Amino acid sequence: MDGKYCFAYSSEHNHDLCYAMADSPKGPFTYGGVLVDIGDLYLNGNEDETHASNYLGNTHGGMLQIEDQWYIFYHRQTNRSSYARQACAEKLERRNDGGFQQAEITSCGLNQGALKGIGAYEARIACNLWSINGTGRYDGKSPKQKLKDHPYFTQSGKDRENNGDQYIANMKNGSVAGFKYFEMGEANQIGITIQGNAKGTMQVSDKSDFENICAEIEVSNREKEMHTYKGALNIPRGKRALFFRFQGKGTVDFHFFELMKD
Repeated sequence: MDGKYCFAYSSEHNHDLCYAMADSPKGPFTYGGVLVDIGDLYLNGNEDETHASNYLGNTHGGMLQIEDQWYIFYHRQTNRSSYARQACAEKLERRNDGGFQQAEITSCGLNQGALKGIGAYEARIACNLWSINGTGRYDGKSPKQKLKDHPYFTQSGKDRENNGDQYIANMKNGSVAGFKYFEMGEANQIGITIQGNAKGTMQVSDKSDFENICAEIEVSNREKEMHTYKGALNIPRGKRALFFRFQGKGTVDFHFFELMKD
């Protein structure tokens, strides 16, 4: 890259990928910075693992240049285990000094820009996920017990590469799932498809602090029933995030959402 060798590696924190540069493959290598962190730590000065934007575990990956665009490939965890993994990718932007800016975790992957603000999307593409008490780590002792009241990515049946039908399970009161980004314009209705035994409201906002509530969808669901609930959506036009917060009793398993125009 620009006549130099770039070494991408998982740091001692294990939830980030960093890079170092050298004139020779033998080094010496000079630290360049963080390429991506699966909880968006270090962005905006946040280094608190309990308030990461997603649950933490190990990540591995590498870099690839396609024409003039660089990408970082990495993985995050599902099923509350460091050994169940979902592959992801983000665009990398170069700095003026030739290095790379840290990539923000998004739901866009290899899409060339924001996702369409109309249509149906699977909840598994959420890039942010946390409970009312923040997040945690999937490594260490008994993560399933330690995080039993937290939401997580899973699927019906065993973990598998094909037809995984992943969704977000165990969204209790105050749990948040975030998706970035959508090019909003025509949509004025939103629907959510859920399972679980839950009664309450799914709030939708374009802000992670829910300063601006764009929709409130009343839900009342029985354990094994898959049901779609709809509500009016009032969201500013342009590139927007979507955050879903369950407020109520019981547990929501979040499968899909749909942005619609009436």
